[in-house]
Amino acid sequence: MSENHILIIALSNHPVLGPLLIPYFAKPVSTDVISVEEQATHAGDDMELSDMEKRAIAIAQSYSEKNLMQVYSRQRTVAAFLNSIAPDLLKKQLRPFIDKKIREMVRLMRANHLPVYFKEPGVKQLYGHDRIRFSEKEAEISFRFEITDHSFRYTAISRMDGEEIPLLKKRRFMLLSSRPAIFLLDDRLLAFKRIEASKVIPFQTRKYVEVPLADAEKYLEMVVLPLIGDYPSESSGFDIIREVRTCVPELSVERSINDEPALQLRFRYGDRYFSPGKKCEFTYPRLEKMDGKPVIYYFTRDPRLEQTYISLLEQWNFKQITDTQFVRAAESGGYTFIDWLQRHKTELESCFSFIKTDTSLSFYLGEVSLTQEIASSPDWFDIRIMVRMGDYQFPFIRFRKHIQEGKREFVLPDGQVALLPEDWFEKYSDLFAFGDDRTEEIRVRKMHLGIVSVLEQDDTLSKEYVQKESVAVPPKIKATLRPYQQEGFSWLVHLAANGFGGCLADDMGLGKTLQTITLLQHIYDPEEPVEVTLPEAEPANITIDSGGQLSFFGMDLPDEKKKEKEETLLPASLIVVPTSLLPNWKREIRKFSTLSVYTYTGDQKRREPWKSFNRYNIVLVTYGLLRRDIELLEKYRFTYVILDESQNIKNPASMTYHSVVRLQCEHRLVLTGTPIENSLKDLWAQFNFINPGLLGSADGFRKYFIQPITKEGNEKAAKRLQEIIRPFFLRRTKQQVAPELPPLTEELVFCEMTPEQREVYQKEKNALRNTILQERNKNAFVALNGITRLRQLANHPRMVMPDYTGSSGKIEQVLDAFETLVSEGHKVLIFSSFVTHLDLLAKAFTERDWPYAMLTGSTVDREREITRFSTRPDVSAFFISLKAGGVGLNLTDADYVFIIDPWWNPAAELQAEGRAHRIGQDKQVFVYRFITADTIEEKIRNLQESKSELAETFITENDPLKSLTDREWEDLL
Repeated sequence: MSENHILIIALSNHPVLGPLLIPYFAKPVSTDVISVEEQATHAGDDMELSDMEKRAIAIAQSYSEKNLMQVYSRQRTVAAFLNSIAPDLLKKQLRPFIDKKIREMVRLMRANHLPVYFKEPGVKQLYGHDRIRFSEKEAEISFRFEITDHSFRYTAISRMDGEEIPLLKKRRFMLLSSRPAIFLLDDRLLAFKRIEASKVIPFQTRKYVEVPLADAEKYLEMVVLPLIGDYPSESSGFDIIREVRTCVPELSVERSINDEPALQLRFRYGDRYFSPGKKCEFTYPRLEKMDGKPVIYYFTRDPRLEQTYISLLEQWNFKQITDTQFVRAAESGGYTFIDWLQRHKTELESCFSFIKTDTSLSFYLGEVSLTQEIASSPDWFDIRIMVRMGDYQFPFIRFRKHIQEGKREFVLPDGQVALLPEDWFEKYSDLFAFGDDRTEEIRVRKMHLGIVSVLEQDDTLSKEYVQKESVAVPPKIKATLRPYQQEGFSWLVHLAANGFGGCLADDMGLGKTLQTITLLQHIYDPEEPVEVTLPEAEPANITIDSGGQLSFFGMDLPDEKKKEKEETLLPASLIVVPTSLLPNWKREIRKFSTLSVYTYTGDQKRREPWKSFNRYNIVLVTYGLLRRDIELLEKYRFTYVILDESQNIKNPASMTYHSVVRLQCEHRLVLTGTPIENSLKDLWAQFNFINPGLLGSADGFRKYFIQPITKEGNEKAAKRLQEIIRPFFLRRTKQQVAPELPPLTEELVFCEMTPEQREVYQKEKNALRNTILQERNKNAFVALNGITRLRQLANHPRMVMPDYTGSSGKIEQVLDAFETLVSEGHKVLIFSSFVTHLDLLAKAFTERDWPYAMLTGSTVDREREITRFSTRPDVSAFFISLKAGGVGLNLTDADYVFIIDPWWNPAAELQAEGRAHRIGQDKQVFVYRFITADTIEEKIRNLQESKSELAETFITENDPLKSLTDREWEDLL
């Protein structure tokens, strides 16, 4: 807007539409005179308007002739539209809309002091006497009622800014809005808060409204009672009396619109009830007669106090769902807030009045208390729990069905409904799942002490059975155990003493083998050796005949000595290992103990080999031979059956699992650095081996643990599982127990493809993409094959295309990195999940005259390759396939690890790292992961980071393929 122009609001009387407030641009002529230039319908190019002025123009445009025509008519010209407006359309549609916008304009005018003038049609010059006065505050109105000997009459008195404004019609009157009333009276604009114009207009032409005395009662009912509810009133000839009624907030428990329990709030004032959410008047009058004379009584509600009570419920996290009903916010389920009521009933009763209505739900809101006694026997816990609810007491067994079915309502003998505490369903579900009912007790097997310890709310039971004092290391152990190894050995001893199996799951390289050998040395070390006197001429060669009898070259021992020897001999212990770890176990047993060891090769199969087992403390067997000869091996009862790398039995449907569970023994132990390799179900198979029945059936485990934890992210189910397995599960990480280990540094190395490799990869990816996307749900094998092919192309196209003559960006970068490291005197472990990848790399090494060692599934003499790498200074590279050498190797000579083709499962990579970063390593270890940029390898790495959530005790699904969304599949390819 130019400096010489101002925006004014003009009040004009439209010949058809009635009074309107129209913005104009005006130019000051003198101190008291302005010249109206043009109607303001928009901001011109040379005009700068404030937001308030723009808003005023927009409001006026909403009731412009053109806009009203477009909304309320199909006429094509404004003139035709104005001529077609019928009185009914104007009264019922047009004017109510205009009135609403007029009220909005008046609020804008009052808040911003906009200049307002009365303007006749065609007038250009406006003077000071045309200026309309109005106040920032709303106009006020009051009434005076009077009964005389002959009539009833009443009058209205208006005020603005405290000044009384006579309502009698004078020179100028114009009604701008009816509800509430806004009108022009001479030069004053009166805007009332809520009075209707119809109640004020009669006083424009007369000072009083008067009727005969006979009509007084009718007017008291129709006029006086509605008016005194909202406006100050005076009376003469009859009384208007205000009653004092206290606001009483009443709560009851009712059925909500969702058929769930809810709090119902009402405000009681004497004998009247009001809903907190219902908008209504706050003054309530009534007409009575006293001594033949009319009397008006009234009381007022206290809106501030009512809002205080509503706010109090809101502070307690209740939300209002109807006019009267409140439920706990941000909680699902019908009874979540009933729990809160039980805990906070005293607080509520201090502020609200609890009542029982005809529709109230009969909930027991008293205290629910529980007492328990736990008696221990060698094989069982007998648990007696009693529940008290008011005057009633019940054995806890009574609630088995409720807890197992998740049913919270329990009907008391008096018909009240008690809600079982929500934490019972988490805390006691396992007790009923794994316990047996007695008359008033629940019997739980000792191996479920983790469940029982939860009931005690502490770890005393677990400590009592599995965390006793330290056990002395057998003197024949030729090693000094580290503190955590001493602790692990003691833990194993106490598990055995109490008849429990265990899972030792220490991090790779922390000495699980040594702790196990120490346990067996402890088991087989006799406290008092048997002394046998032999004939001087005969050599002391003890044998065991086919019946297990001791003799010296056929000569029986003395009966008493023979019996004593038989009592002290323990059956052999069986250690089941992967083929690759057999030499390592033999070497470690001989290095650290005096235990005798026998390697079962299967050659003695037809000669009943178990007859030879008693000559030895330890029998070593591979998983493969165990599966083949299980019908022979299951006939011998071993002292211990120990499974190394026990993830080999992770599949409960496999022959390996079914073979190991057929073995007879006194004690069971599993050793693993990765108790869960692929999914949570791996845990069930291993724990069902060491303590059969600990986790229930496989189907039950899937229903109560796998599904809630892996699919729903249920933290409570995860915590329950941890409590059950905790007494039998020991895992320590390198960071926890071996701070003296040198640091481990990890780095991602992104490799660029060569141009010819990129061309081959892109072409193949485009060809495979649609096939993989279409087959991923129908045929997972086809999809996996396609992804594997892309992985191989990202490494080196020659892995799938023998005729490819180009090079590979990744192999070139691996060779460059190795050349630098070997020149500095480092040794490197190079891991791949593809043997063909290692073969290609080995060929490149040969071409450069770089010696190397290699360990794959087809390696015949593993020990020779390991020794070659460890002892020869010129052999600086060790090629290892993840499957053949990811576990069980101690290769601390190396201080660099290359992982040249990563896959989904980070557990396998962690195992590979552990070959070098383990006890005995005195150098900093560096791990390089080589990723081919802009390929599926980079996408896999991102998925690995976002989808694999490793936990300290157990892991959820590590194979993202099973849980990828359609969008993630597309991003992957």
